[in-house]
Amino acid sequence: MQVTWTVSPVGYQGIVKRCPACNVKREFLPAGAFRMNSQKKRLDVWSIYKCTHCDYTWNISLFSRLPVSRINHSLYRRIMANDEATLMYFSHDDQVLKRNNAVLSGAPEFHVQEQWSAGHPCNKRLKVHIRLHCSFQVSLLSVMKKQLSLTASEIKKRVVTGEIAGVTLKDLKSTKRKTAGVVIWVSASVFYSGRKIML
Repeated sequence: MQVTWTVSPVGYQGIVKRCPACNVKREFLPAGAFRMNSQKKRLDVWSIYKCTHCDYTWNISLFSRLPVSRINHSLYRRIMANDEATLMYFSHDDQVLKRNNAVLSGAPEFHVQEQWSAGHPCNKRLKVHIRLHCSFQVSLLSVMKKQLSLTASEIKKRVVTGEIAGVTLKDLKSTKRKTAGVVIWVSASVFYSGRKIML
């Protein structure tokens, strides 16, 4: 039996920086629009961020001096339309955030879509593939707590006992996730216990 958990962020990834208007560090979130400048067939594109406390804005660079011929036409149209999904995608883009020296303000909320492969539901162990819809900050521990309805200490205990395999205690807290995801093995008794299913 194989289960796939596809994890997607809910909302934007916030950024913490000093707001010149407030004169203190504040959280900044995407304002819902891109800014684009074109010079001699080269594009500069930014995502506009706004202080959550006031109206001060800060632009995060997405593309700098990019030849127009090199930008995907579909992406160009989405940027021109201030497409919500595209704004969401770039707000979680690790490379863009690192390039702009962005300091993240915690992990966003997320939801999980669960899919099952064909197989007998009472196998002793289930193979669980945890993959990300897009790259964003989320820990395996958070996903497993949500899906298994167990506390952090209960999950750690089951990792130590081998009832959850393929992951270490160190791996549980790491937020460095890849969209390709990870595979873990969960005993049927642990997997179903929080779901109130009797085996």
